[in-house]
Amino acid sequence: MASEPHIAPQDAAASLSDVEVIERRTREAVRYAYASTFQIMWGTLVAIGYIAEYISPKTDLYSWIAVLVVGIIGGITIRRSRANRSGRPVDWRVVYGQIALVAFGFLWTTLLTDATPRQINALWPTFYMFTMVLFGIWVGRFFVGLGLVVTALVAVGYLWAGDWFLPWMAVVAGGGCIASGLYLRRIGLQNQTLP
Repeated sequence: MASEPHIAPQDAAASLSDVEVIERRTREAVRYAYASTFQIMWGTLVAIGYIAEYISPKTDLYSWIAVLVVGIIGGITIRRSRANRSGRPVDWRVVYGQIALVAFGFLWTTLLTDATPRQINALWPTFYMFTMVLFGIWVGRFFVGLGLVVTALVAVGYLWAGDWFLPWMAVVAGGGCIASGLYLRRIGLQNQTLP
């Protein structure tokens, strides 16, 4: 009769540790994938908003309200989808943070009554890129650099893009969000595949 294999306590502990590492990396990869989707969604919506304003400047307010509503609903949908898949309750803090950021931006937009549409179009993405720089302080230099580069490109467009400012902003601001989303996805995939 064959005897049962004996597993040393240190081998069992090492195996459990490996399982915990794999579980943590998988959770991080899923978190990065959702954050990536969120950023890519917003980048696409921002690009659409600038192009819509360029095509029809008289309806820009309605275009931007539509962008914000679709973005907030999209953010809620992403959060709910993640909660349903994980079996955990929805973490509403990100949604509340998003709403607070938009409310704060609207506060300043309404207080700056003498600001031109061009100035407002430059204000919003630089305001968001400031949050990207803050995010980068915790997550990594890429986001600090991205926030600073996009802010500099917004300033370049503001000063020298002339009538092409809104398409410039579609590429710079929308592209900045999409770039951050793609980078988050890359980080998530790297974390998942590390040995």
